[in-house]
Amino acid sequence: MKKMPIAAALLAALPLALPAVAAPAAQVFVAVKQPESIDAEWRAHLCALLLQPCDAKALTLHRPRGGAAGDYVVLSEAPLALGRLKRAADATDWKLDRVYDFTGYAGSVKEGEAGEAGNSEVRRSLAPALYPLADGRWAVAVLQRQFESYSGGGASFSTADFVPLDADPASAKAAYEGVPFSCSKLIRACFTEKEYKTSKHCHDESSGSLRIAYSEPAKAGGPYGWQFTWLQSDWAAHVPASATVSTRSRFSGDGSGGGAADFCGGGPQ
Repeated sequence: MKKMPIAAALLAALPLALPAVAAPAAQVFVAVKQPESIDAEWRAHLCALLLQPCDAKALTLHRPRGGAAGDYVVLSEAPLALGRLKRAADATDWKLDRVYDFTGYAGSVKEGEAGEAGNSEVRRSLAPALYPLADGRWAVAVLQRQFESYSGGGASFSTADFVPLDADPASAKAAYEGVPFSCSKLIRACFTEKEYKTSKHCHDESSGSLRIAYSEPAKAGGPYGWQFTWLQSDWAAHVPASATVSTRSRFSGDGSGGGAADFCGGGPQ
């Protein structure tokens, strides 16, 4: 009998998930809109709890969706880390329950791999969610973002490695690696004053993002099945927004199901 996905998670800048039946959905971390209202010096205070050196400007504060009052999560780019925190409503300090540091994780995208149009720098961050691997096991998405610059345009591409939360980052093997996560691309298509005045759209524009559906394990205690779906919209130059083309393509995490993500024209060039 064919197994059907039973839960879905949106993997974009803020991943979303539908309620799970057998396999759980992603644990989503919702950004705190005004962290200064909780602690005016929260960046400095939380940096002091993480491995040093710590870039206070590269911190984001979140709350686990559906979590208990006083539960928080801090995400850091430098160090590349996720920390679980507690702070009571009347407290004046933070309590660090657990920190997961992924600074030592090598990643599937290396510095210097960008093409002629690209920037060799790879910016790494953690997606604000945890993703279910098996009963009681979770993965974090290590995002690797690359950029391309064009005359009058540009592009960014984020690739995800889903790394087990309980693994040693220095030697960790990703459950899934090099997975297209999100992208945006803008290429100028107007070059004369007349074109700028008359064209309905002076760029070729694309954007895309990933969803994941989880299915029950093939056997008790085994890993959950992951099915990827890539959603993309393409708005060609010189046509109205109503002509935007939306596409959906599915591919499996283990490569057995065929299919692939367009990744805004093939990813970094």
